[in-house]
Amino acid sequence: MANEQQARSTIDLTLEQQKDLLSKMLAEAAISASEKVKKLLQMTQNSINKCFDMIGVIDSANTLVAILENFDDQNAAKPVLDSLRQKGLYRMLYRFPKYKGEDLPADDGLMQLLKASYWGVGISVLLIAAFVLSVVFAAPAWLIAITSGFFVGASVYLSGMLYGVVNDLFATQMNLPYFLLGHQPQQTSLLRTNDKVAQGVAWGMAATFGPVLIAAIAFTVITTITAFFVPIATFLLPLMTIALPLIAIGAEFYAQAKIEDNFQMVDEYGVGSNWYQRKGLDFMCPTPTEKASWFANSDRNVFGFTRVPIIGGVALVVLITLSAVSMFLPAALFTAPLWMLILPAAFSGAVALTLGGLGLYTYINRERHVDDRYNLEFDNAAVNYNLYIDEEDLPYVKSLLEKPTTAITSTPDPLQAPAHFAPLFSDGAANDAIPSETLNQQMPSTSI
Repeated sequence: MANEQQARSTIDLTLEQQKDLLSKMLAEAAISASEKVKKLLQMTQNSINKCFDMIGVIDSANTLVAILENFDDQNAAKPVLDSLRQKGLYRMLYRFPKYKGEDLPADDGLMQLLKASYWGVGISVLLIAAFVLSVVFAAPAWLIAITSGFFVGASVYLSGMLYGVVNDLFATQMNLPYFLLGHQPQQTSLLRTNDKVAQGVAWGMAATFGPVLIAAIAFTVITTITAFFVPIATFLLPLMTIALPLIAIGAEFYAQAKIEDNFQMVDEYGVGSNWYQRKGLDFMCPTPTEKASWFANSDRNVFGFTRVPIIGGVALVVLITLSAVSMFLPAALFTAPLWMLILPAAFSGAVALTLGGLGLYTYINRERHVDDRYNLEFDNAAVNYNLYIDEEDLPYVKSLLEKPTTAITSTPDPLQAPAHFAPLFSDGAANDAIPSETLNQQMPSTSI
């Protein structure tokens, strides 16, 4: 519905006018561009001018945006991108989404895991409150033993979910389509939004719920039994809360390092696990670096899921061991309210509030559309390949269209052999192409 309203409020231009508009926007941007960027703008202008339809025009402009966003010299590329964005290029290209989205079925297991993960947060808050109340009101020892075990399990659950969210927030910054389109053969889109935070939170909660629930149950059972004999070393729980997200930071460094190793994977296997993902990635991630980062997100997951259980097991052993030798440790660690109650409960409560706030953000923005190449079309039956131009853009658009056409020229490199051109798009649009050596340049990822 939103896109239909946008369509009614936009200005209709012919194919030639839209090509002319983009060509002149690139010519303006080329005036202050470096020589390398100017060559890219020149090749894109040539490609656009020879397109026979808007599919080819959009593909050419989109590929330019992708290359500049991943350019090896961001000091040269960023000012050009910022200028084009300020003049409305991103809105013109992407306000009408350029890829048809497919929802996951409402009864899909991933959807159920996402819902269950937030039920888990709510139950954890109740268990934490039960422990605090049992200690504050000096409940019988057997009740405190039970609530302390549940408190440990709840804290482990919240810490594990926080790890999953932090991990996937890093991952969506590296390669959003890995989550936006799904990455398993049976997956399509969990959420409709291309908001990176909302996608990271939703996937972080859904994907880690199962393993974290198992860990929380194990901690609960073992610590409850232990609590009937010795006081539990709850002062360790804040350390676990801090340690688990640090693993996600380690996984980020690991994934960044794996990008360069994955270029061969891209050549051998391509990216995407089904047709929906492959076609979407062709448009959203046209550069080799972005395709390699898709594989790097899988490497990130392997890193986390092989190390977190080890650290969790070590933490459980340390927790039980320190509880068992409590008589040899300072009594204040087990009896002083600050160490055994206030700090552990405060840390767990803060994590619960954080997850709850992020969950609310995700719910509010679950269908939010951002003007970028990851925007998906869900509202209309077909994709609209025309530029989005509203009345606010009209003065600028008219002024450009009234100007004479200017071809971008760049200084040729006398030491460089003539470029060999290769097809840039696979959809059959008749276009000149950006040279294959330019597109296949292995540019380092700029994601953090």
